[in-house]
Amino acid sequence: MKCKAYPCVIVIIALVAIFLPKISVFAASEDVVAVAASMHECALELAAAFEEAGFGEAPKVVSGASGKLAAQITSGAPFCLFLSASPEWTEKLKKDGLLYDIAPMAKAPAVAWWPKDEAISLEALRGEKIRIAIADPAAAPFGKAAGEYLASIGLYDTLMKEGRLIIMGSVEQAMLAATSGGANVAIVSLSLAIKASKGSHVKLPIAPLENSGGLVKSRATENITEFWRYIRSDAAAPIWEKWGFEPVRGN
Repeated sequence: MKCKAYPCVIVIIALVAIFLPKISVFAASEDVVAVAASMHECALELAAAFEEAGFGEAPKVVSGASGKLAAQITSGAPFCLFLSASPEWTEKLKKDGLLYDIAPMAKAPAVAWWPKDEAISLEALRGEKIRIAIADPAAAPFGKAAGEYLASIGLYDTLMKEGRLIIMGSVEQAMLAATSGGANVAIVSLSLAIKASKGSHVKLPIAPLENSGGLVKSRATENITEFWRYIRSDAAAPIWEKWGFEPVRGN
């Protein structure tokens, strides 16, 4: 007795054979840049400007905490270029043999931001009922810097003990906590305060974070290599500055 399902199976197998190679080729050829959350909006604009200037195709931009992105690269994520909020993670990947052509791009100030229109001061962080959101210090350079600053002024332990320190996965999530009412203040990058276009911020009296990037071995394409050159060029400097970064020249 013949099974009538066989023709259907053959058709399905044929369709899979036709379409799967196209899907896999598209996925393999797509340039993806993994960027620290603090650079997300800036990187999107840099990608668009790169293509508009005719230098190449705009890569896809994926954002998150630098440490988490580094872990994904270690696990084989299809990222071509990694832009970290600090050299810690690019150097680690370089030592692991996963990254090359490491270089700084810009420096980024840290700020305390709240959604109120009235000016915020550093003294506001000491408010008895103030809840402060920061990124995860273990994975996000801005979270680490925020934790160290709060510890230096004697607030970190108190905030933790009283449950007033809200630790989020990235600076974007810390910002969301403050905008949604989950926290009163967020300690984030200046770029996110600029993106908010509302509220008030004050710079922390700490050195700006040194952003660092590098190409991922066996993943970087000619297009992404050109993009890496472009974002470190004088042509890209105005975009970095627009988002509150201090571009590193001549590298």
